[in-house]
Amino acid sequence: MRRHLRHLRSLWWREKRVWEVAKIEVADAQRLSEQLRISSLLAKVLCARGFKTPQEARTFLLGTGKDLPDPKILSGISEAASILSEAVKSGTPILVHGDYDADGISATALLATTLAKLGGKVAWFVPNRLQDGYGVSTRAVKMAKQKGIKLLVTLDCGITATEAIELAKKLGMTVIVIDHHEPTEQLPPADIIVNPKMPDSGYQFRDLCAGALALKVAHATLEAMGRSVSVSDLPVELAAIATAADVVPLVGENRLIVREGLNLLRSARHLGLKALMDVARVEPSNLRSFHLSFILAPRINAVGRMDDPKPALKLLLTTNQNEAYQLATKLDEENRKRQKEEDMTLRMAVEMVESELDLTKERVIVLASPEWHPGIIGIVAARLVELYARPTFLIALKGEIGRGSARSIENFSVSDALLACKSIIVSGGGHKAAGGFVIPCENIPLLRDHLNALAEAWLSDEDLLRRVRIDAIVSANEINLKTVKELEALEPTGYGNPKPVLMLQNAKLVYAEKLPAQGTSRLLVRVRQGERVLELVGDGMGELVNELQLGSTVHVCFTAEVKYTNGIPTLDLQIVDIAPANSERIILRQK
Repeated sequence: MRRHLRHLRSLWWREKRVWEVAKIEVADAQRLSEQLRISSLLAKVLCARGFKTPQEARTFLLGTGKDLPDPKILSGISEAASILSEAVKSGTPILVHGDYDADGISATALLATTLAKLGGKVAWFVPNRLQDGYGVSTRAVKMAKQKGIKLLVTLDCGITATEAIELAKKLGMTVIVIDHHEPTEQLPPADIIVNPKMPDSGYQFRDLCAGALALKVAHATLEAMGRSVSVSDLPVELAAIATAADVVPLVGENRLIVREGLNLLRSARHLGLKALMDVARVEPSNLRSFHLSFILAPRINAVGRMDDPKPALKLLLTTNQNEAYQLATKLDEENRKRQKEEDMTLRMAVEMVESELDLTKERVIVLASPEWHPGIIGIVAARLVELYARPTFLIALKGEIGRGSARSIENFSVSDALLACKSIIVSGGGHKAAGGFVIPCENIPLLRDHLNALAEAWLSDEDLLRRVRIDAIVSANEINLKTVKELEALEPTGYGNPKPVLMLQNAKLVYAEKLPAQGTSRLLVRVRQGERVLELVGDGMGELVNELQLGSTVHVCFTAEVKYTNGIPTLDLQIVDIAPANSERIILRQK
């Protein structure tokens, strides 16, 4: 549970939860430490992440954009690049149709920019969430026909858009679908489909977002036109933002894309993103993956969530400095509105869960309200998953139709659940962890029943317990400025490669204090192990001070960073969870 959410669920530490400690071989960690000349702390974390040999760990730590595989290995890319290069050469009008989120917007900007620089005759379209809904817009297809478009390229959508793509084909267009969402049994009648999740793809790395796929297609198109380029010659910054925003695992190719993009963003070469960083008060030289996921991407997302995504796309396309700063300011203002709306919706949803649902009986949270904005409920659903460890389906009602957004936990696939409920909903799709759908309001009780029946079959009681995933059990002596600083080599961190969680076992609690904080309270503790004393802080955990006994033995899960105050480095140890060593509320196991 994120620190800023803890105040919404007081006394959560009284619930039973699971602490999962990664199982590692001591010999593997020792070998990495000796051969790579790294600390035992970093070596343990690398082993926990599956990097057991020095070569695997070295590639993970030092890989760059140059290590990305040939884009043409992915099925459909060579054919797509051939069609695009011929269209550019012949002056064939091209429409790049994206999506309204940060992934779809960034992907659209990346491919449209590349094709335009090659001399292509390129138009673009991103749907309005409220006017067009999700997916390929039939309105856009009809407009494209009127404007003489001959080649339609869909990005971050299209794999389930059979009706719209059938229309495009009837209107005489060539269609390329570039999408990363799960395909269904019925594929759209596109000329080319680029999707690593296609059953016959055979591609080893399936977890690419639309921005990453756009990068591959752009690279292959340049090569098809005889241009010899490296990845860094392309707008990788856009693929990096798309990857961070779309919550795909930051491992493998995704890690390489984000790392390369961060390096280029620090040089501030992209005009629109430089303006956005300035307005958001992000110093390019200090940029990390955190800033992509929680500062820049939300601002790109905000306009599409609240209203019209076009200003975000224009920001990523503009070559005019004044326009860039005007657009960046608009995105920042819209993000403030989005934050206010999100906070209101989250508080309302929490109240509804606490007052209307019996979570001892209902395994899935299904809530609906006419007061909710459809562009906000996806974020709020994700927050409820963190708070309650339940699959969550939220629905914004308007008239007789509800627009829903879902987020989930392990072992409950949203895409599979929506497929199982296809007779109840109008439309829907997504992937394992997230999805969207449209439903008649009268069918919401049926949806709730169906989802809970699926959860009864798919989820065990333990699946519904909050989990703390621990990378390594450490000693207090392993935690110091040098070793914690070394953990920065794991950057970029995020989904699939999170900030390491460490566990200190059997430490003596020598001090505990509740500290005031804005809207909540903080817990400050000092624990002793051997001769070392560590000081740790837990935001939103101040009330726990009444349940901790000085002199008792505790286990502490925490994250570790080096923070600087006036240039002086200090350890910042943030409590993730803490419990008495003999607590019956903790299920401790290796995994």
